[in-house]
Amino acid sequence: MNKIILHLVALLFISTAFAQDLSMVSDDVIEYNTVDLRPEFPDYSGNFMDFVSKNFSLPEYDGPTGSLKVGFIIEQNGMVTNIKVLKNLDTTSTVEIKKVLAKCPKWKPAEHNGKPVRVYYEFSLKLSSAS
Repeated sequence: MNKIILHLVALLFISTAFAQDLSMVSDDVIEYNTVDLRPEFPDYSGNFMDFVSKNFSLPEYDGPTGSLKVGFIIEQNGMVTNIKVLKNLDTTSTVEIKKVLAKCPKWKPAEHNGKPVRVYYEFSLKLSSAS
């Protein structure tokens, strides 16, 4: 079976980026670790990594093994925007992860000082080919 073996890195909720280090993040984006209430993936969809795992599919993947690192912004309305691949393995995996995140349901937005805020979020995905 030439299915991709997909390992999800446990750094999902630990891995964050600092806004001042990323050109994609503007002044109105709050750092994930500094908000009063962190954003939440909707309960009806399972958890975020389950969503990624179920929707990420590269059945004939024979690309490089390694970690694909992705960052995005969770907007005040819960939408995922500004999807960027920060550590690329190959074009195929980059295109697929962007497709998956484009269909991501709305999150419950983060709050800071009682108001919804934009938050930068990062996660890593470990990929290896079956061959």
